[in-house]
Formats: sequence, C-alpha cells, structure tokens
Amino acid sequence: MSNVLLQHVGMASSMDIMHNLREMCGQQNQGARQIAIKGLVSTIMVEGTPVRDHMLKMMGYLNELKILGAMLDAESQVNMVLASLPPSFNDFVMNYHMNKLSVTLTELLNHLQSIEDLQKKNKKILFLS
Repeated sequence: MSNVLLQHVGMASSMDIMHNLREMCGQQNQGARQIAIKGLVSTIMVEGTPVRDHMLKMMGYLNELKILGAMLDAESQVNMVLASLPPSFNDFVMNYHMNKLSVTLTELLNHLQSIEDLQKKNKKILFLS
C-alpha cells in the first residue's frame, strides 16, 4: 500500500479520510488557484486583437477557478471581463452598466463580437470615404 493509504487505515471513518484528503489536495489547489487568479486579473485585451480570443482566455481562467473551488458569481465574472476590455469597448461597457444588463459569458462573447464587427465595418466605411 502507498504511504497515503497507510496513513488513512487508522482513521475512524470515511468522513475523516475524505476530510484529510481534501486538506492535502487543498494545499495544492491553493497554489494553482493563486496562479489562475493572477492570470485572470492581469489579462488585459490589447486593442486590435480579436475579442473572441480574449474572451476564450478569460473564460478559461474562470473555468479553471471554478474547478479549483473558487466561488465567483456570474455578475462578478462578467464585470471582470468588462474591466479587461480596451477603450474601443467603453461605450458598450457604459451601456451595459447604465441599462443594468445581465448576460452569461457566452452571451457577452456574442455581444462583443457584434460590436467588434460593427467597428470593423465603420473603419472600412471611413477609409473608403
């Protein structure tokens, strides 16, 4: 038997074993959670890069945090993403907050892609004029 299993043989109940295992894994998860949080809060979308790539990166960090046991409500997740957007999305962010919208991350991705498409069309129109 492995050392971890031998350690658990003397415990009184399965609840004790589960508690002990959670403590052992929790220490490893804490470091991974810290790395994911740092990645999430330090990610800022660079102007001109695809919003889809940025959103998928942010959603990846948020999913990783969820798996690691971090509790972030949906509104906080959306606010973190909105805070990471470049100035070209300021009108959308202001509209979002003024109208007290509530969307999922997938819906936000779709809205942001629509805004990005409109911005590209407007640039082409201005360039051709």
